[in-house]
Amino acid sequence: MPRPTASAPAAGGARPHRRTPRGKTPPALAALIATLAPGVVRDVLDRGARLEAAIVAAQGEEARKRSTRSDRVLVNRSLASLTRWWGWIEPLRLVQVEDQLLLAWLLDSTELPAVARIWASKAARDRASLSCGGDAPNWTARAETLKRFVAGRAVTADPWMNFPAWLREELPPPPGDESPKVRRLEFLHAVQTPPNLWVVVRGEPPKPVWDELREAGHKPWVQRRLDVAARLEPDADLRPIAAYGRGALVVEDLGARAVARVCDPDPGERWWDLGEGSSLHALDLADEMRGKGTVVSTFEREPARKAAALKIRKGPFRNVEARAWDGRHAPGKPGSFDGVLVAPPSSGVGAWRRHPETRWIVKAERLAEFAETQRRLLETAATAVRPGGTLVYTVATATLRETQALVQGFLRDRPEFRLDPFPHPLEEDETTGMVHLWPQIHDCDARFIARLVRTARPAQPS
Repeated sequence: MPRPTASAPAAGGARPHRRTPRGKTPPALAALIATLAPGVVRDVLDRGARLEAAIVAAQGEEARKRSTRSDRVLVNRSLASLTRWWGWIEPLRLVQVEDQLLLAWLLDSTELPAVARIWASKAARDRASLSCGGDAPNWTARAETLKRFVAGRAVTADPWMNFPAWLREELPPPPGDESPKVRRLEFLHAVQTPPNLWVVVRGEPPKPVWDELREAGHKPWVQRRLDVAARLEPDADLRPIAAYGRGALVVEDLGARAVARVCDPDPGERWWDLGEGSSLHALDLADEMRGKGTVVSTFEREPARKAAALKIRKGPFRNVEARAWDGRHAPGKPGSFDGVLVAPPSSGVGAWRRHPETRWIVKAERLAEFAETQRRLLETAATAVRPGGTLVYTVATATLRETQALVQGFLRDRPEFRLDPFPHPLEEDETTGMVHLWPQIHDCDARFIARLVRTARPAQPS
C-alpha cells in the first residue's frame, strides 16, 4: 500500500492535510495474511520469536505502520489463532495455508468474516458446510468443529496437543468440585479462549469514567470487589474516549490490577517495585497510595527504564520513579522499605490467552531457570523489607514450582517471614496469604499472589 502523502500547501499557508491510510480490500488482506503465515509460524516455532515481532519482521516495519488499525488487528488475530491451535492443525498436514488459517479461525471465532470466506474459496471448501466453534462450551463441542472440517477423516482431538508436554506435570488441579482431570481440562479450555478486554481507571474516581464509556455506547461490567476495573467488549475502540486519551483509562488485565490491591499500601509509605521490566505494577501501587509516598521501580535494562520513565511522566502520579538497578542489591539501605513487590519473569502460562505463541517458545528446561531467578529476586527483596513490613510475590503463571512450592521453600529458609492472610481481591473469601486467580473462574490471566510479613530481623550467624 503506498505511503500516505501530504497535499500541496493551501493558499495562505494553511496546514497541509494528510490523507488517512485506507484499509486493504478483503482479497488483498486475505492474501497478505496467507503470505505472512508460513514465515511467522517458522519464526515462532523454530526461532522462538514473539508473535508481534515475527509479524513485523515478515511484513516490514514501514508497511505495518502504513496499515490501518483494523487491518493490523485482523492480521494479529488470524496469526494468533494459527499459533493457538497449531497442536491440532499441524498433524493434519494441510497443504494449503488458507486451509490452516480457515480452520484456526473456525476453532477460535464465532463468525466468518470476508477474509475467512476467501480462504475457504481458495481451499475449495463449501462455505455452507462451515461452522464456527469459538463459543463452544467445552472441549467435546470444540472437537466437533475439527471433525466437521476434516469430513469424516480420522483425527485426534486431544486437548493437551495444543499445549507443551511439560504442562501435564507442572499444572496443579485448579479449585472445584469435579475430578482433577476435569478441572485441568476446564483450565485448558479457558486458556484456549481469546481474552476479554479489561480496563482500569487510575488517578481519578472510576464512576465518571464508566459513565463516559456508557455514553459512548460501551457496556462496562464493573468488577464488584475491584471497582476500578471493568470488562468491555473485546473489540472496543477506546481512542475516542477522553479518559483514555488523558491516561486515566488504561488497558490492563484484571489479575494484574488485583496485585496492588493485595499489596494494600498506605499513602505515605515507601515501596519497591521489583518487576518484569514495566511500570505497570508501580503505577497501580501509586494509585492505591493516592499519589502519596514513594514507589521506586527498578530496571536492569536501560531501554526498559527509559520507556517506563516516559510512561510515568505521562501519568497522573509524581511519587513514582524509574531507577537503574544492578540486579543484586536493594536500592537504599537494607530494611528501609515498608513494602516490596516482586513480580519476576516467569513461564507465562497465565498469559497464554493473549500471547498464545509463548506456549511453544518456553521449553521444559527453562522452568528451573525461572524458579532459580524468582527465588534469587525474592531473597534480594527480603533484605529491603523493614520489620513489620510487607513482601508480595506474584507471577502470571500456574506451575507449582514457580508458585506455592517456591514460596513454601522460601518460608522454610527465612523464619523471620510468615504468610500474611488477606481478603481475596476478587471474591468474598479470605485467603491464607496465598491465592491463585484462574481464567475459568475469574475471567483474567492465571496469576499467583502471595503476601508475607516480616516479623523480626533475620537471625545473625553465630
